[in-house]
Amino acid sequence: MSSGITSKDLQSLNRSNSELKHALQHFIDSAPNSGPLAVQIDSIKKALKSNDVMFTFAALVEQYSKMKKNYDKLDYQNKKKELNTLKALLKKILLKNLSSNQTEKIEDILTTISQNQPEQIIMVAVAKVLENFSEDLSVLRSQSKVIVGDREITSEETNVVATDIHLASKRLIKDVVTIAKQLIKTYPNDHFISNILVEASEVTDEKGTFFKSINLLERSTTYLALLIQQERCAAEEMLNDIHANIVDVVRHTTVIEKLFDANKDNTDGVKNSMVVELKNMEVKAKTIDTLEGMQNHIKDSVALMSHIMNDYADAQNQINLTNEATINELTFKVNNTSSFVEKLEEKLELAEESNLIDELTTIGNRKGYVVNINKERKAWSTTKLPLTMMLVDVDKFKSVNDNFGHSVGDQVLKCLGQTLKKYIRSTDYVARYGGEEFVVILPATDVKKTIQIAKKIKEIVNNLKFELRKKNKVLKITCSFGISAFSENTSNTLDVFNAADKALYQAKNNGRNAIVVSAEGQYNFIDGKKTATKS
Repeated sequence: MSSGITSKDLQSLNRSNSELKHALQHFIDSAPNSGPLAVQIDSIKKALKSNDVMFTFAALVEQYSKMKKNYDKLDYQNKKKELNTLKALLKKILLKNLSSNQTEKIEDILTTISQNQPEQIIMVAVAKVLENFSEDLSVLRSQSKVIVGDREITSEETNVVATDIHLASKRLIKDVVTIAKQLIKTYPNDHFISNILVEASEVTDEKGTFFKSINLLERSTTYLALLIQQERCAAEEMLNDIHANIVDVVRHTTVIEKLFDANKDNTDGVKNSMVVELKNMEVKAKTIDTLEGMQNHIKDSVALMSHIMNDYADAQNQINLTNEATINELTFKVNNTSSFVEKLEEKLELAEESNLIDELTTIGNRKGYVVNINKERKAWSTTKLPLTMMLVDVDKFKSVNDNFGHSVGDQVLKCLGQTLKKYIRSTDYVARYGGEEFVVILPATDVKKTIQIAKKIKEIVNNLKFELRKKNKVLKITCSFGISAFSENTSNTLDVFNAADKALYQAKNNGRNAIVVSAEGQYNFIDGKKTATKS
């Protein structure tokens, strides 16, 4: 030991050495016996057993320095390995069916890792993605009801997913409400239908609605079948009553003829009876030779004639009373039959009218279009006033259904149908021809005026906005228009429709959101996107 070290310095060194030993002893007691640091730990154990203060302290410091360096190297390798594992997992996640927003978040994390950002920044990025995914999962759980076990999320036999079942239950409830609303219009005082409508309206988007939806739909269809059966029975009874009343009318007509004949017979009988009695009176009078006897004979004859006339009058009154009662009864039955026929005609008219309305958009349907175009074409062939047809089709409607769901697609079709109905004239007719395609019939309207109407509707449609609160987005749509008119060369309804349809195709095929007119084999692009072309 050098003479430069004092006793005080030695005590301080021993105390430092002792504290360092104590700290390292605690460390190696908790350290593993194997691994990349096992050699350093063994060296530290040997140094701790040495009694040489300076050697021990220097060895401890040296071993601790080596161990710290190895620890840092090992920690760096472990972190690098963990980051590589994280990157591999993230890349694997990108192969899943994620939304564009979720994919973007995952790619942001990969970018952060590639830029060698500090661990805390990477962890914050991962935490934000987890938060975003948890919000998506929360929304999905609130909208869906998983009614199968965790191991049966997708059935191997039917390939039905639980979320699909929940969406189906929502669709069923919507159909039940629609059916009930239609039935309540026809049967406003039916308590069963009212209760079904109330129950269906109270069903929420929460969990556990599938079987309730099935139950409501089953009850609705069963009751609807019962109503149809009752209506059929009532119609049969009504027809039977009409038939019976008509037969009764015919029968009573025969009775009236018989009554007239009977009156004639009664009159002839009275006449014959009086003739016979008068002859008898004449014969008897020849045998009377006294004045008193003749007076009595005259008195008896007058009484007999009076009796005959009274009997005739009584019989005639009875016949008149019978005739009056019969005629009153017949009049009542005829009126009753007329009432039955009027009610039947009203129901037939209501049924026919409802068959011409599109259930979703509440405007005309394809059948209604056929009825109206035939009527207007007949009028056109007589008056030769202009008659124009316009087809309207929603652009990229399939992507609306695919990206936002059929319920949003239905709302778009409803809104477009009502917009067309609102901004055409009262003399025009609009119908949903099929899917997202609508047809407008414009009587007494030339192509120039039709183009003005199409431009107005196009501008209004372009400004429509559909707010999707759940997705925090605003949906906007556009439409394409095809116009054609009846003419001497194109007078067939099918030819005019096909011409408008081809013009619509040209609008779709040249950028959409356009108006194209088909006239005399030419396609005129109203928006100026393209010059006229031959069909």
